[in-house]
Amino acid sequence: MMLTKKTLSLSRTGLITLALAMGSTFAVSAVLMHAMSRQAKAEPASAAEKFAGTWHWMFDGKSFSTMILARNKTGFAGSVTESRIMLDDDGGLFRAEPSEDTSPKPIAKATLEGAALHVTVTGGFEFSVTLKDATHAEIHPVGAPANMKPIPAEKR
Repeated sequence: MMLTKKTLSLSRTGLITLALAMGSTFAVSAVLMHAMSRQAKAEPASAAEKFAGTWHWMFDGKSFSTMILARNKTGFAGSVTESRIMLDDDGGLFRAEPSEDTSPKPIAKATLEGAALHVTVTGGFEFSVTLKDATHAEIHPVGAPANMKPIPAEKR
């Protein structure tokens, strides 16, 4: 029977070596997957952190509205001061000034949607914030005329 049937047998040393190799491969894979999952979780938080701070909506080199964004457990909290704007025929700002009511309005909801932060202020005003760099952003009001140019904002 031994002449026709071939069997593979490993010595005790071979079995121990195989078990150690498989265990090492599993351990290295587990460590790498854990590191990759931590990195994936950290990236959105760091992207969101870039939005946090005090932003000034700008017209002709002057601030006409202030937006304060702070990270919290559910996203962002903060406030925005009201303002009045007028657009020219091309959709750019013609006039922009603070409202008579200077009390900040709380942000009801702020969610990160891709590269933009969508903000809803108590009272219903909605806009999105798109970062240009670490200290410059563009404000895009929801429901604005189609030709409206973004409002520049600076982080200070």
